[in-house]
Amino acid sequence: MSTVLHLSSHLQEQFSNYSIPELITINNDIVESDGWGASRSTFRNAILKALAKKGIDLSPIISKEDGFSSIQIVKVRLENNTLIPLHR
Repeated sequence: MSTVLHLSSHLQEQFSNYSIPELITINNDIVESDGWGASRSTFRNAILKALAKKGIDLSPIISKEDGFSSIQIVKVRLENNTLIPLHR
């Protein structure tokens, strides 16, 4: 577990240096690829946290119901500082 936490912290630190278009591209690559295995969610979580820290509205891809949060696994684009899901 500590390895995952260390990886997550490391990724969040690294992704803070990326531009918004770079983070969106990485997100879309991760969503599109099936080869990521168990670390896919760790990478994507770090990307989304970096986008949120840059002031991007993630609400169109995140829903909260009955105390649970659900994040859509979709490619996105940026529109008016908001992530817009691109449905397949």
